[in-house]
Amino acid sequence: MSKSLQQKNTRSLLTWLPLVMLVGSIGFYLVLRSHIYHLQEQQLELKQENTWNTLRSVPGGIPLHIKCEYDIEKGTPAPRQLIGRQRDTSIYYPSVGHWDAFAVLTEQYKLGDTTYQITTYFSSKEITHLLIKLSIAEAVIFLLLLGAIVIINRRTSRTLWTPFYDTMDAIRRYDIQRNKPLVLTGRTGVDEFDRLNLTLTSLIDDVNRAYNNQKQFTENASHELQTPLAIIRSKVELLMDAPFLTEEIATQLGDINDANERLSQMNKNLFLLTRIDNHQFPELHRIPISHLLERSIIHYQEYYSGELPAIKTCIETGVHLQANSSLIEVLINNLLRNAIIHNVPGGYVHVRLTGKELWIENSGPILNVDPQRLFERFRKGREESRTTGLGLALVKQICHLYQFEVQYLHEEGIHRIQVIFSSE
Repeated sequence: MSKSLQQKNTRSLLTWLPLVMLVGSIGFYLVLRSHIYHLQEQQLELKQENTWNTLRSVPGGIPLHIKCEYDIEKGTPAPRQLIGRQRDTSIYYPSVGHWDAFAVLTEQYKLGDTTYQITTYFSSKEITHLLIKLSIAEAVIFLLLLGAIVIINRRTSRTLWTPFYDTMDAIRRYDIQRNKPLVLTGRTGVDEFDRLNLTLTSLIDDVNRAYNNQKQFTENASHELQTPLAIIRSKVELLMDAPFLTEEIATQLGDINDANERLSQMNKNLFLLTRIDNHQFPELHRIPISHLLERSIIHYQEYYSGELPAIKTCIETGVHLQANSSLIEVLINNLLRNAIIHNVPGGYVHVRLTGKELWIENSGPILNVDPQRLFERFRKGREESRTTGLGLALVKQICHLYQFEVQYLHEEGIHRIQVIFSSE
C-alpha cells in the first residue's frame, strides 16, 4: 500500500531518531556517570585532606571516629592493597533497619613517630539517586524533543508541500476536452515546485495544441467528406433508375448505397463528436425530457412496426433538464436505437425515467467484451454488426459535457444503460 511522502518522512524520523537518541542517551549517561564518580573521588580526597589537616593541627583534639564521616586509627599500618584505593562498603543503620552503600577511601599518614590510617566515607546512595533523577530528566527531555521534532516536521512539511498539492489538484481537475488552459502559479517560493509548474504548463500547452490540431483535422475532414458522399449517393440513385439495370447490378448498387449510407452516418457522428469537443452547443434550455422520450418511443414504434421488441415504459411526467435540446435528442435516440437493433427475437426493452436518472434495459446477445469499453469510439459488441460503433461514444461524450454519470451493466444477456442526472 503506497504512502504519502509526508507519511514516509515521519516514519523515517520515528525509525531513526529514537535510535540516534538512544545512542546519545547511553553516551550521555556514561559521561555523566564518569563525572559523578570523579566528583565522588574528589570529595573523598577532600575529606581526607581536611581530616588530616585538623588532626595535625590539634593532635588528639578531634574524635577518632564519626560514623559515616571518617575513622582514625593509630599504630598498625593498614594492608597495602587498601591504601589509596577507593572501595565500596555497606553500613547498617539499626534505627531504620537497613544497610546503606558508601564509597570508602583509606590513606596512611605519619605524624612524628605515630602512624595514622584515615578512612573517609561518601554516601553512594546520593550518587545513585542523582544518576536516576538525571536519567529520568534526560529521558523526558528526549521524548519531548522527539515529539516536538515530529510535530514541527509534519506542520512544516504540510506548509512546504502545499504548492505541490495545489498543483496536483489543478491537474486532477483539468479536462482537456473542455479546451481550457491549465493555470499554475509560477512563484511558489520553492525552486523545485516552480520548475515543476513551468514544465507541466509547457507540457499541457503542447498536449492542447496537438489535441486542437486533431480536432481541427477531424472537423475539416468530416466537412470535406460531405460533398463526395452526396455525389456518390446521387450517382447511385441515377444508376438505379437506368433502363439497362439488371438484378445483379441492382444488388451491387444496393450494397454500394448501404456502404455509402454507413459512411455518411459515420461522418455525421464524427462531425457531431468534434462539435461537442469544441463546445459548439452552448445554448441551454429547459428541456421536457419526459415528452422527448415518449415522442421518440412512438417514432420507433411507428418506424419498426412488427419488428420492434416489446417496449415497457415507466416515465415520470414533468422531468426537465437544463441542456441543449439537439444533444438530448441524440442521447435518447442513440440509447433507444441501441436497445432495439441489438436485441434478440422475442426480446424486450424496458424504459424508466425519474427526476434523477434514465435507464434503458433490453434483452440481447451475451457480450464477450467489457461493457465499459463499448463507450470507446468504433468499439462494437460484435464484429459482424453493421453499425458505425459511434453511438455509445456520442452518449458518453454528451454525458461528459453535462456532467451526467453513465453506466453500462450486463449480466447473462440482460443489458442496462443507466444515465444519472443528479448524485443527490
